[in-house]
Amino acid sequence: MTTPLLKVTDLSKRYNAGYKRFKRQYNQVLSPVSFELNKGETLAIVGEAGSGKSTIARILVGAEVRSGGEIYFEGESLEKRDLKQRCRMIRMIFQDPNTSLNPRLTIGELLDEPLKFNTTLSEKDRRAVVIDKLRKVGLIAEHVDFYPHMISEGQKQRVAVARALMLDPKIIIADEALTALDLSVRAQIINLLLELQQEMGLSYIFVSHNMNIIRHVSDKIMVLKKGDLIEKATTEQLFNAPKHEYTQRLMQEQRLFTRKK
Repeated sequence: MTTPLLKVTDLSKRYNAGYKRFKRQYNQVLSPVSFELNKGETLAIVGEAGSGKSTIARILVGAEVRSGGEIYFEGESLEKRDLKQRCRMIRMIFQDPNTSLNPRLTIGELLDEPLKFNTTLSEKDRRAVVIDKLRKVGLIAEHVDFYPHMISEGQKQRVAVARALMLDPKIIIADEALTALDLSVRAQIINLLLELQQEMGLSYIFVSHNMNIIRHVSDKIMVLKKGDLIEKATTEQLFNAPKHEYTQRLMQEQRLFTRKK
């Protein structure tokens, strides 16, 4: 039996909510959830705001500490890996490149940062890697000297993709990374991500509330509601026969929204 690239078992998250009658209270934002991700596979995590989907993403990249459960990467506990190793294995594309890209740095400097702090490459070699990644996402070498405000929204998202690729990760998490883009740019970025997946054997986790996007890109889907796992199935199964009324409502709302547009 093949070992999954990522295996998550009973992952949970709760926050301290103070005391009541001298007893500690907690706010449970993610109830125990389990899933697996294989090489070259795409998992979508969907749900409305407050469903816990972004909490999973933040825990996986190390931005938040889990309250319970286990995370295994290639069969080994993720706890055994230090932060630098974790940064190389799992990277994130954020929702808004306008806030995630530092406007004071050139694109070359932005892409160089993860290499500078996580590798021993020389400045010359780092620049070569930066240019290579820019070309992989459809940009040109000259973009190293541009600032974010000098390029289009679609190009900014390509820079965000390039930054996620800098350390040659095996998993990329896209947290609502396509939602704000207009339809034509969104299609371009989706096609880019699918091409990179084929070329590099990447695995993706798409965090989104947009059912149209995840239907196009995912192999399997988890549906969350207020921190609880409501439904889990292959993309085909979920869209052909959603079992839970909450999943059905999400699909209906998406259809109505698409018609209005």
